[in-house]
Amino acid sequence: MYWDPQKCGQYGNYRTMGWWRIKPYERILLAPNNQQFFYWYAESDDGYKWEGRYGPVYTYLYPFDSCLQIGSTGAWKTVTMRPFDQYAYPGGVNVDI
Repeated sequence: MYWDPQKCGQYGNYRTMGWWRIKPYERILLAPNNQQFFYWYAESDDGYKWEGRYGPVYTYLYPFDSCLQIGSTGAWKTVTMRPFDQYAYPGGVNVDI
């Protein structure tokens, strides 16, 4: 989730996207580089979850691109996300089990 008032101005200003299957040691870009903050949630195949206090964010069983305040009866579940400051911690999020 990241600030995108151009796409999501009517729906909370935050864009929400998911899901990606990331292999061990793989690096991917999930949010634009020009964003200082983004919010993230992850879960492992064995059920471990990296959750936070921001949201709730509606998620779906399939890849999605939506806005924070757009819900749907087709939503799979809601999650809460962790914040990340790319300026304070350049290089991205490391998710370790």
